[in-house]
Amino acid sequence: MMPEKKNNYSKERFTRFWERMARTYPLPFDEKTLTETHKVISLVKNQGLSFSNAHILDIGCGTGIYTLPMAAQAAQVTGMDDSHAMIRRMEDVMASKGIENVRALRASWKDMNIPANGFEKAFDIVWASMTPALQTVQDFCRMERCAKTWCVYIGWGRKRKDALMQEVFDLHGLEFGPPPGVSAARKIIESLGRTPSIDYFETSWTWSGTVADAIENMACFIEMQGKTADYDLIRKVVNRHQQNGEVQHVTEVEEGIMVWQVA
Repeated sequence: MMPEKKNNYSKERFTRFWERMARTYPLPFDEKTLTETHKVISLVKNQGLSFSNAHILDIGCGTGIYTLPMAAQAAQVTGMDDSHAMIRRMEDVMASKGIENVRALRASWKDMNIPANGFEKAFDIVWASMTPALQTVQDFCRMERCAKTWCVYIGWGRKRKDALMQEVFDLHGLEFGPPPGVSAARKIIESLGRTPSIDYFETSWTWSGTVADAIENMACFIEMQGKTADYDLIRKVVNRHQQNGEVQHVTEVEEGIMVWQVA
């Protein structure tokens, strides 16, 4: 669902992908989503974190899947994302639920000026889940600069399965599997002298939409790999999976939760 950004991605391709993803992205208080969010938060708390009256930064917050539930316990949560559409959807949920202790910030993590935004050691917990914003040593060092005590990173584990996406990727000569996630992040964090805890959990998500939306969605995934999407091939695959003009496919994944204290 969330492939890692590579050096040959164009900014336009990256923006297009996430603006489209925002249309069907899960919302934080959907029953299944909220159940899994509470499960993850519980696992994180087992490492000694307290959310009570905490100030939290959620990097790559999306629609607020973690930002908004965490706000029920925290003093304030700042949710930031580079996607206008993601932030708008989160703000809509905030308004409908009357959530007032969340700051929604549309900003690029890699380009954001940490001191100018008052983020230097400003947060008890800095959180990042399934986001391509953190990939390099510099990205994680910036994360630690914002944290007073704790950092939490949730990324791809060792599994990603989806029959429809697998077929489309195969036809484009691409490998469909989990992008670099916790395994790559762990090496970076350990190189900084930290000793993170790691928990793994399995989950799944279901995508539903029209044939046209499915074709465009698959094409975006292919383009995010730096390849030109073959719409004719994708259309043939999608048509085999459609029923009455609708397409549904399930992605089964493993995610990893890494928690550590900053120096």
